[in-house]
Amino acid sequence: MSTARLPGPAPAPAPATTVGTGADSPGRRSPLRPFRPSGLTWLAWRQSRTAARTLGGTVLLAVLVLLVGHFAFRSTLGAIDPDSALLQVSLLSHFTDRVEPAIFVLPVLIGMFVGAPLLSQEHEQGTIRLVRVQSVSPTRWLATRLAVPALLVLVSVGVLAAVSTSLWYWDVYRLSPPLDPAFQGLTYPALGLAPVAWSLYALAVGAAIGQFLRRTVPSALATGVAVGLSQLLVHAVRVHFLPLVDAAPWRTSWSMQFVQPAGSWVVEGGYVLPDGSRVANTVCLAGMDCNGYTSSYPAWARVHPVSHLFPMQLVETALLAAVAGAALYLTFRRVARTAL
Repeated sequence: MSTARLPGPAPAPAPATTVGTGADSPGRRSPLRPFRPSGLTWLAWRQSRTAARTLGGTVLLAVLVLLVGHFAFRSTLGAIDPDSALLQVSLLSHFTDRVEPAIFVLPVLIGMFVGAPLLSQEHEQGTIRLVRVQSVSPTRWLATRLAVPALLVLVSVGVLAAVSTSLWYWDVYRLSPPLDPAFQGLTYPALGLAPVAWSLYALAVGAAIGQFLRRTVPSALATGVAVGLSQLLVHAVRVHFLPLVDAAPWRTSWSMQFVQPAGSWVVEGGYVLPDGSRVANTVCLAGMDCNGYTSSYPAWARVHPVSHLFPMQLVETALLAAVAGAALYLTFRRVARTAL
């Protein structure tokens, strides 16, 4: 038996679409819609928003403190006497007591609160398992996940380092004699490439530790200890990054001394005996009687001049990059195995 079908209106044809020509299509962006990255980059940015806001706000506040301190000291004390001792001491204490310790600690904080949670939270929340069902490889996912915070650290810390180095030079170092030599105390880690190199190193080490420990709090604590010990170790071997330079001797009316270049790092020194042997000052301080050497024998010294600052930081940056690269290589291998 057959059934009759009542005639009805024909279905309306589907509207024709052209890929890449609509306002909402991925190939063309509406002029009224702000630009947003797509795919993995957008996901990595959303996951790094809290760290970006915290880091960006902290760096912005630090730059404002630097600039306000600079103009405040200049306007109040500099108006009275631009070369007054009170102005110089105020600027020196501003850098040595506040600015330089804060920049020295910044890489440790970045490693603990940006690098360590990067992958440890993925393991704690179980979202690392989603890598297995993604259409992209684990290597590409991790590269994007690390690239976004690394770019944020590079830009923010780079701006802070540029401002602090410029103000340090104009406010403190260019005075005669320099009140805060580049190799003294915490000055070196707060200048030039050092803050950026250490911050990126801490980020990589924190991410590696987070991947292996897989717990946020232990990873943060371990990262802080690891970066802190790295800073102490590099400080101990930094003197060997470049060959030392012999200071030029010069004679006064009573002895032969050496000329210490302005802002240089005097590593070792002492006196030259008649037989040509050298006695170090450390030997004199250890108990040897050197009272007659000051007026009888010429002095000698080996130093790192201030011209070694940038080359030494390049060597240090290369060393940190090598260690960070090894840590990231192990991290990529571990993530790839986890996603299998």
